[in-house]
Amino acid sequence: IGWCDWSSDVCSSDLITTLFAAVILISIGTGAIKGFGVTLTIGIIASMFTAVVVTRTILEVLVGLGVLKNGLPMLKLIGETRFDFIKVRRFCYFISLAIIVIGLVFYAKKGRDAYGIDFAGGQVQEYSFSHAPDVDKVRQSLKEVGLSDAVIQQFKDNPKVILVKTTQDKNKELYASLKASFPGEEIEVLKIERVGPVAGRHLKNKAIWALTWALVIILIYVAFRFKHFNFAFAGVVALIHDVLVAFLFLIITGRSVDLLSITAFLTIAGYSINDTIVIYDRVRENMRINRRMSLYELINLSVNQTLSRTILTTALTLLVVISIFIYGGEVLNNFAFTLLVGFISGIYSTVYIVSPLVLAFSGRTKK
Repeated sequence: IGWCDWSSDVCSSDLITTLFAAVILISIGTGAIKGFGVTLTIGIIASMFTAVVVTRTILEVLVGLGVLKNGLPMLKLIGETRFDFIKVRRFCYFISLAIIVIGLVFYAKKGRDAYGIDFAGGQVQEYSFSHAPDVDKVRQSLKEVGLSDAVIQQFKDNPKVILVKTTQDKNKELYASLKASFPGEEIEVLKIERVGPVAGRHLKNKAIWALTWALVIILIYVAFRFKHFNFAFAGVVALIHDVLVAFLFLIITGRSVDLLSITAFLTIAGYSINDTIVIYDRVRENMRINRRMSLYELINLSVNQTLSRTILTTALTLLVVISIFIYGGEVLNNFAFTLLVGFISGIYSTVYIVSPLVLAFSGRTKK
């Protein structure tokens, strides 16, 4: 949710931008999006408390015990680097543009089929078994009748009941397949309901507005915080880039976009802007220390100085996401895949998109 780095300024900027986004999501969002905003707000408050109170208390105890006589050693994944990241900006622009264009072509071909039942509408079926069924066997039954993209939900308080969401009306075929897969089981159809596309469009519009307003608030705050609109605009462009790349990779790989995907996009947006703010704060610090450097040199220096932190933080986050992707089951697979693509795009855009854009918007692209 938030990482408090070497300065309280970085920590406060990270948390405030994320908190703004969370408030917008709670105000405008519905369902899973509103729930995501509530969870995010609780996490931000907890993160601030642990950073300011718990971490400081632990450090004071360690200093008092003499454990940190020689300071606090920090893990560096790589040593000092002097890469010219801005030099390859045109190649990176081309790569990003190519991915987006290819993804938009796939999206244009799929159209309404790109969205899951949450947005496109479909059918909700509820079945009761005499014993708690194996979800994997239920999914196999769905695949046998051509419903491999269906969503299955099993209730913890009553595991004998399962809820199946499908984009097609195949309840008779599914019932017959379930009876064949679970011989001897008494299977009762509790409910079959049609989810209209109007409700789906309403959810989709709410999600788009929530994300849009979150971006606007972040843009205003970052512009005010760093007193440069070009910094804020570059950060938001990179944020949109990461969300768009994650969205289009879902389309390219044949996955459907659902409410869990939207929460993943929002997670990516928060992660992307946090990573960007770390570099912005280092640029501001270097501006005070190295007044004779050009903006080109300052940004390159700042990206190099924060490179180890960027890679290390992303790598640790990816370990968690990869675990969810492998072991989280079918329900969380789409969510984890979206995060995986978005976080990889985030580290790429932080280094190769944000910095060149700041220079481009400033009109100072030379050393």
